[in-house]
Amino acid sequence: MSDSRRPPEGQPGHASHTQPTPPDAPIPTGTAPIAPVNAGLQRPKTPTSPSPPGIVPTPPGTARSRTPTQPPVRRATQPAQPAVRPHGPPYGQPPAAAASPNPYQSQIVPPSYPYAPHPQAHAHVPPAAGSAPRAVSGAFAAPRITVQYPQVGTTLASPRGSYVVRNVIGAGEFGAVYECIGPFDQIYALKMVRPANRPYNEVQAEWAREVQRLFSLRHPNVVYIYDSFEQGHLYYLALERCDHALKAMLGTPMSEGLVLEITRQLLAAVQFLHDNDVVHDDLHAGNVLITHTDRPTVKISDFGISHELRGMTAIRPNIVHHAIMAPEILATGYTSKQSDLYQVGLLIYWMVTGKPAMETEVPYQELVRQVSDGEPRRRAETLGTPLGALIAKMLRRREAFRYTSAREVWADLRELPAWKARELFPAK
Repeated sequence: MSDSRRPPEGQPGHASHTQPTPPDAPIPTGTAPIAPVNAGLQRPKTPTSPSPPGIVPTPPGTARSRTPTQPPVRRATQPAQPAVRPHGPPYGQPPAAAASPNPYQSQIVPPSYPYAPHPQAHAHVPPAAGSAPRAVSGAFAAPRITVQYPQVGTTLASPRGSYVVRNVIGAGEFGAVYECIGPFDQIYALKMVRPANRPYNEVQAEWAREVQRLFSLRHPNVVYIYDSFEQGHLYYLALERCDHALKAMLGTPMSEGLVLEITRQLLAAVQFLHDNDVVHDDLHAGNVLITHTDRPTVKISDFGISHELRGMTAIRPNIVHHAIMAPEILATGYTSKQSDLYQVGLLIYWMVTGKPAMETEVPYQELVRQVSDGEPRRRAETLGTPLGALIAKMLRRREAFRYTSAREVWADLRELPAWKARELFPAK
């Protein structure tokens, strides 16, 4: 056959022709860097050091092996949603105390906790008297340290003053937060980094990273840190005490004006983090705190698993929260600044509808299916409102079709009729 009868190059029918990728083509899930668990948190067994620019991540479909003797470390599954108030407190007044018991109280482990120190940490942390040796492979057997968790009434000493524990605010596998009376009789939220059977130097490094980030990231919508110290082989951060987490306000649809005000502050905080080359990676309703004055003030907290990009466009996270994982986690194992925008989109949808954008109390494979099929985006599109369209764009499965920055989201949000006609929280 003559070459003149063949279709021109790049046209349908020619070997070089490829169909363009639609905005929401299914995300390949062959290289999920995390093992199936039930909507919890897990440290994937992938390299924790970031790849330099230009290194191509493992292509989809490549198998990842795991040594049978190294089971994955998991963070506790998020507790069930507590009972919520129908409309929230009137602004200018503190929120009413929850009638139901604190859902985190039952998760507090006994006060004595076996602490497994790293062999190189022995010069800094001597083992407690009477502690049993820790069974490890190899010639070295590290002893275990028993630490005493703070109880109600415990006094903790810092170079800047003392803190008296009043009650437990919340807790998980890797941290606990206490309400304390601190220097000058002010109220503080005292966060303790839990050992969780990790090496001593790993716990110390996590604490030091979070302290450094909080002291360097000063912003009205980032939780304020006042103090940091170590006592009894445990590490603490003294933070500003907020009224409650955003989670306590979810469960019923919020008024559009309230949603827009909280979203405005969330976007301002996220843009500030991204301008400082920090990806939070854990923007769920428990890490967004609220302080009530004449209007709600948003405070982003918990930078324990955040990352500094250091000039890179994406980074491989050490811990993944399955209930809020962005689609790129499934496709490449990496997160970026747009992953934070995806998580903010999930929060906005929950505030608007009173329900999460996907079912979270399901097996891991079902979570993967919902994310890869674009279930959150489709639910946002069914809202049929300008705000729903904005949320749907934030929840696109491919980063190329999402907003590029929080500032770009804000530019579209302030053009919405609901924002222009707002009466609940006018600019001041």
